[in-house]
Amino acid sequence: MADHLTEEEQIETIKRWWKENGSGIVTGIVLALAAYFGWQWWQGKERSDAEAASNVYQGFVEAVSANEGKPDNKQLTTAQSLARELKDDYAKRIYAAQASLQLAALSVEKNDLEAAAKELQWVVDNSSDDALKLVAKRRLASVKAARGETNEALALLKGDVPPAFAALYAETRGDILVQQGDKDAARAAYQEARAQLLPEQAAGSRLLDLKIEGLGEAPQADEENAQDEPATEEADAETEKDAQ
Repeated sequence: MADHLTEEEQIETIKRWWKENGSGIVTGIVLALAAYFGWQWWQGKERSDAEAASNVYQGFVEAVSANEGKPDNKQLTTAQSLARELKDDYAKRIYAAQASLQLAALSVEKNDLEAAAKELQWVVDNSSDDALKLVAKRRLASVKAARGETNEALALLKGDVPPAFAALYAETRGDILVQQGDKDAARAAYQEARAQLLPEQAAGSRLLDLKIEGLGEAPQADEENAQDEPATEEADAETEKDAQ
């Protein structure tokens, strides 16, 4: 009898425990299953979206690459339509930014600087890839300078950038300063670019040297003044001697 009562007590204890904790356990199991299947669904959607974006971009590349990179009006319209699809449906994927960069390059070739600026601005504002944003910002500065918006162009180049972009940004700043007629500041920018070239960018050193040489010799005002001072002192001494 004692053993029987003990079993009944155990059963009652289990029932009470389940009544107190069962709903929490069930909820935990449901949440865990939801998280697992949600993660599986999200991964599947990511793979599906990535594949879809890749297919759209492949069609875009084929359109802009037609006729050895000189697409006709129909092909260009197709490329622009596919680029819009990428920007509308897959804005944070690298394909959308790459498409905008290529359309901007085509627009520059056609001297449509307004269209180029819009494409580059889109990349700056929307791309999730920092390197592509830096590329777009530098190109946008060049386009704005070509449109005569030199102050806005220089503003885009302000601030620190990663070492891989430092020389490029400084050189572009120098180009714009030359356009503004500020040779001294341009020379300093080119020299800064020269100093910040990475080993793999060494090929650009010759072009920078040519740009620096093209600006002529830097003024030597301080040295000339220093040389003039002794002559002035000697002249003063001669004047004092004559007066005596």
